[in-house]
Amino acid sequence: MLAIFASVAMISGANAQSSEKAFQLSFISPIGTNGTQANEIINDYSLNLLGGHSRGNNVLELGGLYNVNTSYTKGVQFAGLTNYSAKSEKAVQFAGITNIASDQDRGVQISGITNVTAKGNVAFQLSGILNVADKAGTQIGLINIADSVGGTSIGLINIVKKNGKKEFEIGFSDALHTYGSFKLGTDKFYTIFSAGVNYINQTDDLQYAVGLGFGKDIALKNNFATQIELLGYGLSEGQEFTSDLNMLTQLKVTGSKEFKSGVKVFAGPVLNMTVSKYQGEDGELIGSQLAPYTLFESNNGNVDLKGWIGFTFGIRY
Repeated sequence: MLAIFASVAMISGANAQSSEKAFQLSFISPIGTNGTQANEIINDYSLNLLGGHSRGNNVLELGGLYNVNTSYTKGVQFAGLTNYSAKSEKAVQFAGITNIASDQDRGVQISGITNVTAKGNVAFQLSGILNVADKAGTQIGLINIADSVGGTSIGLINIVKKNGKKEFEIGFSDALHTYGSFKLGTDKFYTIFSAGVNYINQTDDLQYAVGLGFGKDIALKNNFATQIELLGYGLSEGQEFTSDLNMLTQLKVTGSKEFKSGVKVFAGPVLNMTVSKYQGEDGELIGSQLAPYTLFESNNGNVDLKGWIGFTFGIRY
C-alpha cells in the first residue's frame, strides 16, 4: 500500500515547483486544504485524518493511517500505520507498523514492526521486529540488518555486513565437555547460539544442552582481547529434555589471542549455576546432575540450585 502511495506521489509531483504553507488539513489526499496540489507543497504542520501527501514537512505531521513526503521530512512525523519520506533530515518518525526513508541524515525511526532506511546514516532505530539500514548508529529490535554500525545493534539476530562479527567457536569445559557456538553481531554486542554435550557424568548417560546468550568483545594490544559473555542453556537429563525447568546459566570471562590465519585461541574461568525443578520417578526434587562439584547448593523443595566455578578453552574462527 505504501509503495503505491509513494509512487503516485513521486510521479505526480516530480516535476512540480514547490510552494510553502504553514498548515495542511486533509481527510485523505487529495481531499484536503491543499487538494490536488498537495504533492507540490511544503508544510510546516500537517494534520492528516486518514492519510496525506506533501512535498515536505518542516515541523510536525500527524497521520491517522499514513504520511507520505516526496522530498524531505524535518521535525516529527507520527502515523498510526506508516510513514514514508524521500529524505529524513534529522527527523523523528513514529509509526504503529512501518517507517521508511529512502535517504537519511541522522534521523530517528521508532515503530511497532519495521524501520527501513535505504541509504544514508540513521542515528537510531527501535522496532518490535526488524530494522534495516545502510549506516546505523544504534539499532534495537528482534532482527537488525545494516551495512555498517557506528554504535550498537541489540537484538536476537544482528547482521552487520562491514566489520561485523560472524564467528564460530569450538570449546571444551567442565560443564559442557564439548560445545559449539555461533556468534553474530558486533564486538560491542553479539548474540550467541550454542549447543553442547556432557559425556562424563554421574549417570554415564549423554546429556545435551541448547542455549542462547549475549557477549561483548574488548580489543587489547597485540591481537589479544577479552570477552564477557552471559549464556543460558536448556538441559536434558539423560538423553531426554523434560518439561520441568532444568537449565544451566554461565558467566564467562575469557582471554583470546588471534593469529595471522584468523584463528583465535581462548581460555578463561566460568561461573556456573544450574536452576532446576527436575524430579525423580518418585516425585522428589533432585535437580540437575550436571555439576562436577558444588561451591554452594540450595534446595527448598521447589527449586534446586547448584553453583561452581569452572573453566573453558578452545578455538574460534
